[in-house]
Formats: sequence, C-alpha cells, structure tokens
Amino acid sequence: MTDLGMRSAVYVRRRLVAAARWMLLAVALVVQFGSNAALLVGTTPMSPVELGGYVALGIVGAGAAAALTLRRSIPRWYAAGGCVVLLACAGALSADLPPEGALRAGHWSLGLIGWYGLVLLFGLPPRWAGLLLGAVGVLYTVPVVAENPTTTGLANLGVGLGSVLGLQFAVALGSHLLAGIARRAQATADEEQQVRIEEETAAAVAANHERRYADLREATIPLLRGLADGELDPRDPVVRQRCAVEAARMRRLFAEHADSGDRLVHELGGIIDVAERHGVSVHLTVRGAPTALPDNVRAGLLGPISEALVTADGDAKVTVLHAPDHVRVAVRCDAPGLQLPRDGSGEVEVVESTSGGQLWLETSWQSR
Repeated sequence: MTDLGMRSAVYVRRRLVAAARWMLLAVALVVQFGSNAALLVGTTPMSPVELGGYVALGIVGAGAAAALTLRRSIPRWYAAGGCVVLLACAGALSADLPPEGALRAGHWSLGLIGWYGLVLLFGLPPRWAGLLLGAVGVLYTVPVVAENPTTTGLANLGVGLGSVLGLQFAVALGSHLLAGIARRAQATADEEQQVRIEEETAAAVAANHERRYADLREATIPLLRGLADGELDPRDPVVRQRCAVEAARMRRLFAEHADSGDRLVHELGGIIDVAERHGVSVHLTVRGAPTALPDNVRAGLLGPISEALVTADGDAKVTVLHAPDHVRVAVRCDAPGLQLPRDGSGEVEVVESTSGGQLWLETSWQSR
C-alpha cells in the first residue's frame, strides 16, 4: 500500500468512527428538540421535575456536540459526569411519574436518556452501555413494582422497556462492531505498509551491497590476478599498500552484515584490525550514543578513514563523535601523498589538512 493509501485508510477510519458518533448524537438531538419540543408548548404543562430533566438532558447534548466539534472526541471526565446526570434524570423523572407501566414505557425521557448514553459511551465495550441502559430500566421499573405490581402494568412496562432499551443496546453493539471493523482495517493497512517498507529497505540494501561487491571485484580481482600471475611483487610497498586498502574495504563490507549496537564503530574496528596488522598503532575514542545510519552514509564516513589508516606509518588516533543530528569521524596520522575517495552522493563532507608531516582528516554527516 502506498503512503497515499495508508493515509486514506487512517482518514476513512477516523471519518467512519466520527460519522457514527455524530449520527447517534443527531438522533438524540432530533428526538429532544424535534419530536419532544412540542411538550414545552403543549396543552399539558410539564412539571418542574420534567422541565428540569429536559433542560439537563439538553445541556448534556449541547456539551457533547461542542466536544465533538472542538476536539473530535468526548473527554472521559465529561462522559462519566454526563452518565451521572443521565442516571440522576432517570431517577428523578421516574419518581415524578405515576406508577403506571404503559405511561412510563411511552414517556419521552426513557428513549432520550438512552440515546445520550450511547453517545457518551461510544468507543467503550458494549457492557458499559448495557449497564447504563439496565440501570435506567431498573429506575423506571422500581416504582411500578413497589406501588402497582399488576400483571398488566408490568407487562406493558416490560414491552416498552424491551423495545426502547433493547433497540438502543442493539445499536450500541452495532457501533462497537463498526469501530472494530475500522480498527482492523487500519491495522491491516499498517501491516501492509510495514511489509512494503521492509521490502523496499531490503531491496535497497541488496542493491547497495551488489554495487559495493561490484566495485570490490573491479579493484580486488585484478590485484589478486596480478599477484597470482607474478605481475605484481608482494614485496613492493605500493602493492602492499593496495592489498591493505582492499583488505580494509572487504572487512568493512563484511562487517555490515554483523548485528552490532554501533555498526559504524564495528566496521571501523575491522579497518583498525587491518591497519594494526601492518604495524600501525591505533588509538580509538568514541563519544556519544550510537546513531542509526544508512549503509551509504557509513561507507562515505569510513571510506577516507580506511584509506588513511591502512596507508599510515607509526601511530594513529581515531575519534568518533555521535550526536543526535550529526556524526563525525576524525583521524590524525602520518599518511603522506594520500589520494582520498569522495562520497559521490554528497551526503558526507570530507575535510583534510597536513601540518608537519601529520595528516588530519575528518568526515562528517549532518541529518537533514
């Protein structure tokens, strides 16, 4: 999946979840300020308890709408406080109603409280919505059982509660399944993206290694052929220097496959080993936490350092400096007449100077 596809999957998931939550809130607001708004100007005036409950539920809905508009989510503290308000409204309104099952089952507050509860608890496991809806059902049932426990009253109440609260709990289950599908879709997109990144990384690493091995073959095979055919004299200092350079390049290339916490220093260790086999005493200093570097950057940093060390005479001092945004490798040694390789990509800067027969060489890389 491309980066555009990845962003599209995340966008679709967020929009899908947000649309589902807004839809539940729209249902609650339409029920309260649409179908139930006529109660405010009806022929039968609302009791003070009903009016207070109506206003409190409207405040809960307005706060939820503001939170979704400004933050795209409802804070947990607001959801918890809103649920307390919903249960308080259910208890107060239930106590204010006469103990008649049919009247309670058809009362405007029963369905409205449940819809607001689904909005506040959206995204949580369905058991929380079930607990809230169950508590509302109990609050509306207790007065009937306590004061008028007739079979007809209980039957009417049970049918009303089952149809209203049962539908709302089914909607809560559907919302949970929808959110789960959206999460799994994004997880699948994440996995596909990770696989694609790993494949591209592996292909880039393989191509880089192939290029490095090709460069090595162009320089090493003629050298070995010349030694085998007797065209090159291993006692010749120039030939020995060429062998040391190619040996260091091979050690650095082989070290790239090793699992090390600091691969730059690990590859540098292979170069130092070759240099010390040719009589150079190397003192290495490493400062800072290791920084993950691409293969081509490590090659650009160590290429000139390798040339300097394997052609040095006497002692050499190497310093590696790791910083969060840059890496530097410096060497001071005797290496007269050195021809340094340059980083073809331009990512690594090479600075050199000679003073009193001493070569000071520094390679550095700056993150962009």
